[in-house]
Amino acid sequence: MSRFFSSNQIQILNEAVTISEEVTNDFFPLTRRDWIENPYEVRTLHDIEGHEHPGESFAHLVRYTSDPAGKLRGCDAGRLYRICLNDPRFLEEISSMGQRALCALMVYVITHELVHIVRFGRYLCLPSLEDRRREEERVHDLTREILAPVRIEGMPQVLDRFKHLSMET
Repeated sequence: MSRFFSSNQIQILNEAVTISEEVTNDFFPLTRRDWIENPYEVRTLHDIEGHEHPGESFAHLVRYTSDPAGKLRGCDAGRLYRICLNDPRFLEEISSMGQRALCALMVYVITHELVHIVRFGRYLCLPSLEDRRREEERVHDLTREILAPVRIEGMPQVLDRFKHLSMET
């Protein structure tokens, strides 16, 4: 088995990102400005730097900030979020859940990270939050609430998989 996502799995990832954006947007009613002020990108293990490696988790959210002196206008985004995916972790998980659950698993993980971005962008929590465990639990709860009505093959199995986890993604 490959250590990285195949081209077919990258297509599934792109579909999962689109679905995740839509359901997150529907849940939080985000404006275009919300997305502009909180830009993000998704990177697979193949395209991340060493310090961005998600360890044993499915994903790791890295927040980059720019020097305020370099901003040309007040509306310039002063940050970039990078969702760093752990390809082998996904591939390991779908070997037990089944290949068809890959899209649902990716939607869960990407949505989870987008919820973090929304909460950071709305100052509902701080990235340097001391009580990370409680924040992770809150984000898992919100992610499950957002995805409960979503009808994707494998989603019930994925929601059940993350039912009791707090520091997994």
